[in-house]
Amino acid sequence: MSKIKIGSLLTLSIVLLYGCKEDKKSTSLGPFTPDIIKQHISVLADDSLQGRRPFTVGETKTVNYISSELKKAGVEPGNNGSYIQKVPMVEVTSTPSANMEITGGKENLKFKAVDDFVAFTRREQDTIQLKNSPLVFAGFGIVAPEFNWNDYKDLDVKGKTVVVLISDPGFKANDKKYFRGDTMTYYGRWTYKFEEAARQGAAGIIIVHQTDAASYGWSVITNSNTGARLYLQAADKYKSRCKLEGWMTEQAATK
Repeated sequence: MSKIKIGSLLTLSIVLLYGCKEDKKSTSLGPFTPDIIKQHISVLADDSLQGRRPFTVGETKTVNYISSELKKAGVEPGNNGSYIQKVPMVEVTSTPSANMEITGGKENLKFKAVDDFVAFTRREQDTIQLKNSPLVFAGFGIVAPEFNWNDYKDLDVKGKTVVVLISDPGFKANDKKYFRGDTMTYYGRWTYKFEEAARQGAAGIIIVHQTDAASYGWSVITNSNTGARLYLQAADKYKSRCKLEGWMTEQAATK
């Protein structure tokens, strides 16, 4: 990984619960019609709001609009006199090296960013380096006591990079009771695999993508994991997470 750009700002977020409390002081605004709902959706879905993404002008416009409409509706502010709740967030832009090299086999292998792999980090620091990190294949990367399954048993992955498969052992197992069969459990999700690898002390984790097991193609991975990513701010600046999190195509992994 090289040059991790950090933007740590404070963003504003609001949850709109549109309800009415009968009160003698309340003023009726008339019926809440489908046309009114369409009007609000039209405003909030407009391209000028930039997807209402935090750290954008569109976010400020969105918050101002919702606050204004709540005030018009006679809704009293509930957060120390404000309609707004501050939520600390961080925006991390990861710029991986153009190539990832794996050595130690019969031949050295080079993989191209985006085409073969994507890599990113949650950590709030300028540069992340993962050099000469041993690779350890850890099956599905799952520790599931209720299924008597532990891919990390007898593996030493501390400071190393684990390579795991997407989904869980139930996929194509022809047994619907075993990890719910082809219905993916939480253990099969990428979020869990990243978390578990960190708990095991791994320095990095790469998930091997398979379209049928993941239920989405490689383009979903590249579109979702390149460019800026948003996270809630963590007290430890995500030092408890792996330095590197990423994906690799099945074709690249089988080289």
